[in-house]
Amino acid sequence: MSRPARFVCWCALSLVCTVLPRPTSAQATAPAPGAQGTLGPEERAELLATRELAWRAFFAGDRATLDAMLPTEFIGIAWGGDVWRDKASALASSEEFARAGGELKSLDFPRTELQVYGDVVVVFSEYAVELLSGGETVRQAGRSTEVFVRRDGRWLHPSWHLDSGT
Repeated sequence: MSRPARFVCWCALSLVCTVLPRPTSAQATAPAPGAQGTLGPEERAELLATRELAWRAFFAGDRATLDAMLPTEFIGIAWGGDVWRDKASALASSEEFARAGGELKSLDFPRTELQVYGDVVVVFSEYAVELLSGGETVRQAGRSTEVFVRRDGRWLHPSWHLDSGT
């Protein structure tokens, strides 16, 4: 670029930087429009009911509910961290638990935080479950990170990651 052309570019840039308003500190730290939002009370209630339905369906061996809720690309990481499941293995694990007489006795989410990005919501929770498994009561508590996507007016559950400690 020639020296006169560089000078013209520099002048134009200086003019733009001088004329355009600078963002306030609140504007500078705010998320871009549509980047992170919130759910209204009804949407939040619907999402959390879907999350609870997923957990209850899993422990009940409810294949039809899980099949409708988990998309083909589902990935789940079970507590213990060493088991990664695709949709087929999550459905099989659910059915196996129920077939062996496993039962969900209680389910609680003492803390839940949401991050909303349009039709995608990341749900961070603390959970506590009490299960009947092999004739014994098993209590498990930990944290979960779950992803929900609104598609065609309903929530799908494409992934979860559970850990077994708080």
